[in-house]
Amino acid sequence: MAVVATGCRHTRNTNYIIAVVCILVGLYFFYDGWFGSYREKEFEENEGKPTISLYINQYAIIPLAVIAVYFALAAKRLNAKRIEADDTALSFSHGLKIPYNSIQQIDKRFFEKEGHFTIEHDADGSIKKLKLNDRTYDGLGLLLDEIVRRTGAAPPEGGASEGDESKTEET
Repeated sequence: MAVVATGCRHTRNTNYIIAVVCILVGLYFFYDGWFGSYREKEFEENEGKPTISLYINQYAIIPLAVIAVYFALAAKRLNAKRIEADDTALSFSHGLKIPYNSIQQIDKRFFEKEGHFTIEHDADGSIKKLKLNDRTYDGLGLLLDEIVRRTGAAPPEGGASEGDESKTEET
């Protein structure tokens, strides 16, 4: 049975919220700079000449829209992230496959407290390190247990999935 860790829902939802807030603030500035009473008041006080704050209100939607698009794309990209531990290898959504027999070390010392672990594996004759973080993936505790079981490494102290059970139940 394959164990799957998907992109972190909390980070994805936070990115969507930031994108929506940027759009709403940009629309408020746009309305206030082009149509609102603030525009009329600025023109009356400055003899028909726009001030720098009026320009900011009129054109703030452009950088805010760019920021919103960035966060929306980051959330969409995070939604597609996935790690699968099947019978033969650890497979990532971007195409990387790490066979269990090439995994040399699993550093799980910081998983309980900080939420990340490191896998050292042999890739084309060189040793590579891969750090997996629970801010990027949901279900890493179960995935760590499966990797430890498949590679025959010593079991984690205190159970690796204890700190991650609440996240996997919500999924």
